[in-house]
Order: sequence, then C-alpha cells, then structure tokens
Amino acid sequence: MAEYASPEELVESEEGSVHVECGRDVSAALLAAVRARFRTRRLAFAVETDRGSAVETVSSHLRLYSRLAGGVHHEDAIAHFGLRDAAKLRLRDASPAQMALVNLARASLFEPEVCFLERPLADLDAEGRKAALSWIAERVERGCRFFTTLEPMREALLMPGAVFWHEDGRFIEVEQDDGNENGIGENGPAFAGDEVRVCKIPAKTDAATLLFDPRDIDFAESMNKANYVSVHGTLYPTPLTMDELEAQLGRFGFFRCHRSFVVNVQRVAKVERYTRNSFNLTLNDAAKTSVPLAKGRADEMRERYGF
Repeated sequence: MAEYASPEELVESEEGSVHVECGRDVSAALLAAVRARFRTRRLAFAVETDRGSAVETVSSHLRLYSRLAGGVHHEDAIAHFGLRDAAKLRLRDASPAQMALVNLARASLFEPEVCFLERPLADLDAEGRKAALSWIAERVERGCRFFTTLEPMREALLMPGAVFWHEDGRFIEVEQDDGNENGIGENGPAFAGDEVRVCKIPAKTDAATLLFDPRDIDFAESMNKANYVSVHGTLYPTPLTMDELEAQLGRFGFFRCHRSFVVNVQRVAKVERYTRNSFNLTLNDAAKTSVPLAKGRADEMRERYGF
C-alpha cells in the first residue's frame, strides 16, 4: 500500500483519481496543491463553503457558469442533478443538500480534466448520491482525474479510484479487493444444522462493553485500522476482526460485500451499478446509507441471493 508524506507528494503521484478521508484543514491544503499542480489544465473545484450570490437563483447561477465554461448547457446539468424543482429557488434559501447538488452541477459545466470536490456526498439522499456518483464515474471514464475529500470512509470507498486516510501528516492507502480472499468459502460459513447457538457481537463505549444481537446490526465497517458495527445509525467500535465478524454474522444473513464491509442483506433496499466497475448498496435505514460493493463480489452476491 502506498503512503505519501504531503499533499503535494500525493498530487504528484500516478495514483489517478484519489479520495481522502480527512478534516477540513487537510482538505484545504490538498486543494491548494491541486490548483498549483494543474493550473494549466481544465480544472473545476467545489468546496462546502461555496454558496454563490444570495440573490441568484439556482438557474441563473448555473446559467452564468455555463456561459463562462462554454461546456455543458445549464439545463442539462439541472436535469442530471435533479434540480428542476429548485431551479427558481434563490441560493440563500437552498438546503444543504440542494446546495451540494448545485456545486456539483456547476463543476460539471466545465467538463473538467481535473476536478477537486470537498465532501461531495455530504447531506445527499439516495437519489442525490446516485446523480453525483454516476457523473463522477462517467467523467473518470472520459479521463478526468478526481481529488475528493470525504468523511466517513465509506463515502470515499464508493468512488472510482484509490482511497486514502490522513494520519499524523501522512496519506495512507486503504487496501481494496476484487474478490473473496478471506478463506470463508464461496458458500459462506457452514451452518450447524438445528444446533442452537447464541451470538452476541461485542462493542465498546467509554463506560461499558455492549453486546449486540446480529439482527440489530446494519453493517460492519473497517476504517483507519479499527472496526465498527453500525446499530440504528451509530457506529460502535468492536474488538473483532472483519474476518471474525464475517464468520459470526454470516449465518444471520450478512455478506462480505467489500474487504472493509460486511452488510446485513436484509437491510439492503437497492443494488445499483453506475458503470461497469462501480457498484453501490443502498440500505433501508433512516439515513439511506450507501455501502460499496466490490466488483469481484457482485457476481457472488447475485448468485447467492438472486439479485
């Protein structure tokens, strides 16, 4: 796995598109490095604080940038990002989700060769994420290089390209996979017939050890060298490894959809394919959480569960 000691070093690398889990200070430093390195390229960028002029409408804002960019027509961008109903809305009245889509739509107008996006999936619902991810995947296939900064890690893993987290001044690559390398077997863990077994998944809080029923868990996730289980929208750290979680949860309808994720298949509401290499699982929890599905595991999931 690759490591880089500075934003400049990461930007100068040959990693292609890069997605980084980090805070806002690191995001700003990475944007500065991208702007310096690609100042002669067709560059677009969007950061969370972009709000435009308060009196502009969504339509007039995008029309202006369409004329400046000379690329995509603003009406096409409005349609792709689902902004038709908000076209006459003044930017000062736009919700965080609507403003995030406006910023993405503005970046799309330039048909960029290089694009920097700060937390592009933040505040978006399932349809908004689909619009964002499908546009990013389409531009990557056309040769655009993306740099995105995101939180949490699972949002970065939905993106096409290399994923990194920032720790102690270094950018550390997240290992990803295309297939089943965990040794559990193609048909999942063995079921012990009618044997009755109690399974509780341990997790920690500051004051106690919690024991969760598998049926209450939406997914398990590995990030930044630690593992977590998600229960009712809250992440709890667990001492179990991902292989141990897969082995214990497999007989309760969980599937290892990615090296870093084990998902409760009963919670999966939608399976989407944005491009030939981009897959996403949308859960039926309150947040409509998106979980990445590794390309090499998509066929196994389809064969095992029939979708």
